[in-house]
Amino acid sequence: MSNVNTTLNNTLEEELRVMLVQANNNLIALQQENDFLRESVKEEQDGKYRAYVRVSDLERELRLLKEKFNCKV
Repeated sequence: MSNVNTTLNNTLEEELRVMLVQANNNLIALQQENDFLRESVKEEQDGKYRAYVRVSDLERELRLLKEKFNCKV
């Protein structure tokens, strides 16, 4: 009877070990996806910031040109 319990425990332990390994693999995959998404958002925000800076520079340049040539455009 003790042999049956040992076999049963080993089977349950093995099932739990497999579940733990799968959960760990899922966790690692989610962490990698999270890192990727964070980097993507950072790059997108940096790009938007650079675009706003460029628009601001162009507006300033346009304003200076209008002042220089006394345009009313």
